[in-house]
Amino acid sequence: MWGRRAHLVVSVALVAVAASGVLAWSYLGQEKPSITIFHAGSLTVPLEKMADEFEALYGVEVHLEAYGSVAAVRQITEMGRSCDVLAVADYKLIPELMWPEHADWFVIFATNEMVIAYTGGSCYSDVVGPDNWPEILCREDVSIGRADPAQDPCGYRTLLVWKLAEIYYDDPGLYERLLERSPQPTRPKSHDLLVLLEQGLLDYAFLYKSVAMQYGFSYVDLPPEVDLGHEEFSDLYSSISVEVEGLGEVRGEVIRYAITIPKNARHPDLAVKFLELLLGDEGASILESCGQNPIRPGLASGYENIPEALRDYVRRWEAAG
Repeated sequence: MWGRRAHLVVSVALVAVAASGVLAWSYLGQEKPSITIFHAGSLTVPLEKMADEFEALYGVEVHLEAYGSVAAVRQITEMGRSCDVLAVADYKLIPELMWPEHADWFVIFATNEMVIAYTGGSCYSDVVGPDNWPEILCREDVSIGRADPAQDPCGYRTLLVWKLAEIYYDDPGLYERLLERSPQPTRPKSHDLLVLLEQGLLDYAFLYKSVAMQYGFSYVDLPPEVDLGHEEFSDLYSSISVEVEGLGEVRGEVIRYAITIPKNARHPDLAVKFLELLLGDEGASILESCGQNPIRPGLASGYENIPEALRDYVRRWEAAG
């Protein structure tokens, strides 16, 4: 009789603990649950901050894996790997490479701008600026770095920036001259360029503004007609394009980051909770502190497929054209 009563007391206590939201995994002899997030390298800092918040709130481990966004998508579509959340630097990769088999909705949650990052040790760092960078970066004694367009949107956006700069500065042949200075991608993803800059192995690298700010680099703030960050110049951006291996023609467009829960997610309920954090006040505050502009409410494509719990954080959106 006493044994059954003791068992009942323990059971009630455990239910109370669970109901209070305290995850006593070690007491129960169970492993702590975890979620895996594949993400653009440029989201590393804000997602690390959000992961810390999420782990504190829910007692859940968050495993972050950074890639160029194209490579992140292909972890799922070509390598058959599973993740609970996918966050990319170009929303188009989700409908173009994942629909309908691997995902059927996404939410655009942030924007960014392209800049040219450098350090105090970079050649001509004391004189480079928005008006003269095309001439300086084409000098023989200057090294410039770029990400791989086939793996990372920052890579093809770099090429788009070069074409837009040729128009803006009325400098025919600028694109080809810059391509001669950096004929091959320097690294697979833009985040990999940071170490080269820090070590003085590169003078300049084309990066997102948020990344340059997060890591304390100096940067050339490009004109809005060139930086792919301003909605009012959408028509100008879309007037140019580049060919990218494996992707075909990529046309210029405002930078938009997107997130989804892939169909092969192992913990979709926890993934929804993470997106609630990212799309809510806390996530917006973290993005702003990291130099990115949150979009609130998020722009949802495939709205009818979005989990009900996320509907309050988004509004329906479909890409033009």
